[in-house]
Amino acid sequence: MRVLALETATPIAGCAIVDSSGVLAEATLRAPMRDLEWLVPTVDELLRGWDLRPTDIEAVAVSRGPGGFTGLRIGIITAVMWARAWGVPLLGIGTLDAFAAAANTGGFVLPVLDAHRGEVAGALYSTGTDGTARGLIAPLVAFPDVLAREVIAALGSEGREATGPVLVVGDGLVRHGSTLLGALGNRARAGEPHLHPRAAAVGLLALRRLARGERDDPAGFVPIYGRRPAARPWRDSGPGQ
Repeated sequence: MRVLALETATPIAGCAIVDSSGVLAEATLRAPMRDLEWLVPTVDELLRGWDLRPTDIEAVAVSRGPGGFTGLRIGIITAVMWARAWGVPLLGIGTLDAFAAAANTGGFVLPVLDAHRGEVAGALYSTGTDGTARGLIAPLVAFPDVLAREVIAALGSEGREATGPVLVVGDGLVRHGSTLLGALGNRARAGEPHLHPRAAAVGLLALRRLARGERDDPAGFVPIYGRRPAARPWRDSGPGQ
């Protein structure tokens, strides 16, 4: 099955076409706040490069978050409209799931994205060299030391299986690497801070979901922002309170 995959959760946007043979085409661009003007023309270019028409795409997959508000909305709206217009399955893939799969390390990996406000978005995975990734903690947006405590607890629960270092990757290292690595201690090692989730990984994970007969409902499909609101909603506390 041929899948169009979109990744717009981070400042490095991407789109890809994949099928059971692997990645057919992929394009990436550092495009903060430019996803809207870049995404659709690039998809058209990928299709033309393989002499494909939109009707040749049999499913569409999109990175669902956590990530930036604007980028996620653009990617998800594009994917939802594509699924509705062409009547193909829609599949949402967790951004950190795709990130872990792209790391392709064969061990423990902790992808971290800068969530701003002093926080990072991260999740711990046990990965295989074949691109499989088993989540050990759910995606969490937290201060680096809080995330580190969750990681240490998860490794402890793995017992004897928790051997080897934890590879920490992603742009969360740029501003928070020293705090995060210090809190993790000698179990962690710094990887590439400029590694990012790839659209191709989103597509390949979507193929696995399709093989299991899974798909998402476009009508209720929303981003997973992974961040708490900056302010609480206003509430009238009543007179004298």
